[in-house]
Amino acid sequence: MKLKLSAVLIPALLLAGQASAFTLYEDEQNKLDVGGVFVLDAFQPVWGEDDVFSASRSILNLGVERQLQDGWVLDAKLEWDQFLNNPTSGSDNFRNRLGYFTLNHDDMGSLRFGKQWSAYHDVARYMDNLVIIDPDATPIYSEGTDGGFAATGRGDNLVAYRYSNNGFNVSAHYGFTSNGESENDETAKRDYNIAASTSYDFDSGLSIGAAYLENKVQIDSGTDINGLEDGDKQAALSIGAQYINGGLKLASVYTQGENIHKAGILGTSSDSVSAQWADANTVDVYAHYAFESGFRPFAYASHVDFDGEGDVTGDRQVYALGLSYAFTPKTILSFEAKHNKLNEFSGQSSRTDNGGGFNFAYAF
Repeated sequence: MKLKLSAVLIPALLLAGQASAFTLYEDEQNKLDVGGVFVLDAFQPVWGEDDVFSASRSILNLGVERQLQDGWVLDAKLEWDQFLNNPTSGSDNFRNRLGYFTLNHDDMGSLRFGKQWSAYHDVARYMDNLVIIDPDATPIYSEGTDGGFAATGRGDNLVAYRYSNNGFNVSAHYGFTSNGESENDETAKRDYNIAASTSYDFDSGLSIGAAYLENKVQIDSGTDINGLEDGDKQAALSIGAQYINGGLKLASVYTQGENIHKAGILGTSSDSVSAQWADANTVDVYAHYAFESGFRPFAYASHVDFDGEGDVTGDRQVYALGLSYAFTPKTILSFEAKHNKLNEFSGQSSRTDNGGGFNFAYAF
């Protein structure tokens, strides 16, 4: 039992804060759930430098559900986190992680409105496993936030349809206007966002899927914001697979990206082009095993090949190793270390950096 709980709860606790939800009230028509996670992070992006990110945050979610007539169900979820000593701003920060309502039917699927996990993430989530760093090749959090603007992760202002039947899953979303990155008092805005995905879950534990996302960018002034210009398109086509059996998980995703990966070497803010969006072909792989003792070693590797658009050339590799220990299924301590390597980037010599840190999560 502990093996099964560790394999499922460790990634979910650290990513979503939803696995710990418990029911406060339930009757024949209504249900009220509440849950959350308290998280402590201590992370040094580049070992040997002065910058150390130390942050704590609490995640809280509330969910309500009401049974309607003829098999229809209405549900809603709100989820927030509160940062203390935000590693980005250096101050407290209150953030809305999720906020949506859903109309569900067992035979017809679901229609969901609001800030939610995107249709693209339904397949990209195969690689959403790391504790401290983000997956590099699969561009879930490439914008350095929760993937809200490009809708690669928890997308802003989406309406999404999902349908599942006997292991077959399809989803699609449309994203309305949203604000992205800013530079020199100019802000990139979303004109529209579309995505679709399909996957199949075999009884053996193997899942295969493909997803496509397109985010149309609008910049009123016509200036350049981190390599994005008015009318540019951010796009990702991802094909992936994962295998889960007991405590074992193996996953890999291949992505063809257009303006959806950040260039440069991760963790080096002094690189003048590190913030530029670029085209790239990428692949990453991940593996973990959750032992009955509570230990879960994991490993990650990625390769990002910049294709030369806008004079951005070269390739980047990221390697990560980590170990989590579940004192209980809801109390988890993790260590994670990473190595970045940038080869022949835009005519520059190869560079590397190393970093890592600790994470503690307690679900309540």
